[in-house]
Amino acid sequence: MAGQGVITVFGLFVLRQDEVGVRLTLGRFSGVVKPGLGFNIPIIHKVTKTKSSLQTTDLPEQQIVLSGNISVIISGNLNFRVKAPDRALLEVNDYRYSIQQLALTTIADVLGSKTIEEVRGAKLRIAEEIEAIVSRTASSWGLTDVDIRLTDARMDEGLQRAMMRETEARKEASAIKIKAESDKYVASIFADAAESLARSPGAMTLRVLQTLSDVSNDKTTIVIPVPIDLLTRQSPSAAHVSLATSAASQSSDTTAVVSDVPMGEIRLRGDKTVAVCPSCNSKYDVTAILGESKVDVAPEIPGQQIKCKRCNQIFTLPEAE
Repeated sequence: MAGQGVITVFGLFVLRQDEVGVRLTLGRFSGVVKPGLGFNIPIIHKVTKTKSSLQTTDLPEQQIVLSGNISVIISGNLNFRVKAPDRALLEVNDYRYSIQQLALTTIADVLGSKTIEEVRGAKLRIAEEIEAIVSRTASSWGLTDVDIRLTDARMDEGLQRAMMRETEARKEASAIKIKAESDKYVASIFADAAESLARSPGAMTLRVLQTLSDVSNDKTTIVIPVPIDLLTRQSPSAAHVSLATSAASQSSDTTAVVSDVPMGEIRLRGDKTVAVCPSCNSKYDVTAILGESKVDVAPEIPGQQIKCKRCNQIFTLPEAE
């Protein structure tokens, strides 16, 4: 019983305004004693009083395993008020201890299904959920105005350091992603600018002049103007070497091509000139086109070439005598 007996003088006693009591007559409940002056018959009556004002009790720290196997230490406080002293004093052995233990077990049950982010970021909502559960049981004990506050949620120092490293890694990854996206965007802008400059040689010259203007603002830098044509012009020797190499390459290519084209055969049939394919012996009337440079399937090869329609062989026509 969480009450105290009253002190009587000649059977008289006084209850203060914030107190309320119950009267037992020969061990049986006989009524609620209200604040003020009261009379008690010794041995026959017994009056037990308790506080009717709001009472506060601390919830001791307890270690709880949250969802994800994360262990935290939870502490808080509990507020309540005695509404029905007869039930609080007679039906519960010690209502202060009982409601404290009820709050602790309810906190453990509710937080066991929560994550560490929910516990640290939504303590008020979790406390309201715990209050609703505790209030249903406390009302049957004659208690009301139940208010639970979670004051602290501490983790092990090693776990805190691990979570801090995880948070830092996430922020660093986010920063790298943002930087990569910005570099990609800037690169696309540079690519568009380079393409625009490439389409207009004059724009490139203006860009060079602008760069020289920006550099000349620094008085410690010496700018020596050089014509752009000098930077792109080849030396005579290099040009001659390049042309000679190109000519030799073309000559060797032509020789190789000529050696690959076979020579056909010319036959006379009356007033017609007939060309014979060296591969499949197909015959073609070339009277009208023989010697015509316009009719040449390979003008890069000396002589006149025609293509066999049967085997697709290109061959050279001998010169007419």
